[in-house]
Amino acid sequence: MLNLKPKILIVDDDRTVCQSLRLLFMTSGFEVQYIMNPLNVIEFIDSFKPNAVLLDLNFSVETSGEEGLKIVKEIAKVYVGLPVILITAWGTLDLAVMGMKTGAADFITKPWDNALLVSAVKTQINLKQEQSIGLSKRLDNIVGQSEAIQEIKSLIENVGVTEASVIITGDSGTGKDLIAETIHDLSERSEQPFVKADILGFENLERELLGYRRGAFSGANSDKRGVLTQVGVGSLFLDGIEHISLPSQTKLLKIVEERSFEPLGAIAGEKVMCRFLSSSKASLRERIEEKLFREELFYKLGLVNIYLPPLRERQEDIPLLVSYFIEKLNQNEKKRKIEESALEWLSIQTFLGNVRELKNLVERTWLLSDGPSITIKELKKNQELRRTSRDSVMTLDEMEKSMILKAIAQKKGNMSEAAKNLGITRSALYRRMSKFGLNNLQGDED
Repeated sequence: MLNLKPKILIVDDDRTVCQSLRLLFMTSGFEVQYIMNPLNVIEFIDSFKPNAVLLDLNFSVETSGEEGLKIVKEIAKVYVGLPVILITAWGTLDLAVMGMKTGAADFITKPWDNALLVSAVKTQINLKQEQSIGLSKRLDNIVGQSEAIQEIKSLIENVGVTEASVIITGDSGTGKDLIAETIHDLSERSEQPFVKADILGFENLERELLGYRRGAFSGANSDKRGVLTQVGVGSLFLDGIEHISLPSQTKLLKIVEERSFEPLGAIAGEKVMCRFLSSSKASLRERIEEKLFREELFYKLGLVNIYLPPLRERQEDIPLLVSYFIEKLNQNEKKRKIEESALEWLSIQTFLGNVRELKNLVERTWLLSDGPSITIKELKKNQELRRTSRDSVMTLDEMEKSMILKAIAQKKGNMSEAAKNLGITRSALYRRMSKFGLNNLQGDED
């Protein structure tokens, strides 16, 4: 039978203390072990796998706490995140601070209050579990069972908690934005801004990044805060760095290296405090060979490189992705499922727009379907409609409204025929028309 009791390891050279604490925690629902020789603590943790360690700071007549602090360092190095609660009869504020800086999670002095001690240990175990659940939930947004996705998730988990700059490459629609946001969410900057800078959408990269002061150039009628100022100590996501011109690359390299910049027209400079995350649809190594991208900038922005393969190279991920999209959509009042045959059909399709195209197709079909299940027929119809407007960028509401207007126009106001063309009932069509304020288009009864 699975043992769900939390485990605690007690490390103290006083047998009476160990036995007393063991009884206390056993009666509080813990599985407990204790050792009196601190030299064996790493090996014992490895075999016992405790959820927390209760550690005495002193193991001799010496009361400086150095022995305990040394053990804390060893545990923190080998078992990252394992809560260590220090306990000592020689509690001072300075020693407590040293212990916390060394890696301890909490500090308790002897003589202890039983209820408070048990509560402190439970709190640390719960915090650790919540952190693990939070990490799992954030990584769960990256959906896939392919080897490539599993490797990417593992890499993100490791790099997210660091300060390393990251370049994410891959075709359009593979999910580079999601990877960047997940890295930010896993970092210590997660409570700080995540600012996306769309390089291709900037008319003037220098002005957008640096900002400017009034009068810095013709047309600068007021001050403007640049992206580097807006992001502060958060994460700056430079989306589409392959579009940065060579002169701008030189300026950006200087900013990244010196960690400072001057807004245009400013007298004083500002510090760069953000973490840099970047993306590119093109192979930057090829750009470097073609002398279109500076190699120094590549290494400065990409201490870590993550490649997202196109969906056609990981088609085994399609069923999971589709299920994920439908689960999200079903959080609304309307509920739909997908027929097994439809899921199998999707799994062998080639999506040039990758995950984004698959997501749009599933969302559009779910939105326009009135039946309990999504069918192959509905998917094919909506896939064809998508292909006729592949270059347009619209929200789901905009797409739905456009499709309704087009169907009504094609059928010259015949609502029954328009509804039939859309694959929905006439009453469903009227509801959608009301949603978009198109009631005035309702003609006479067909």
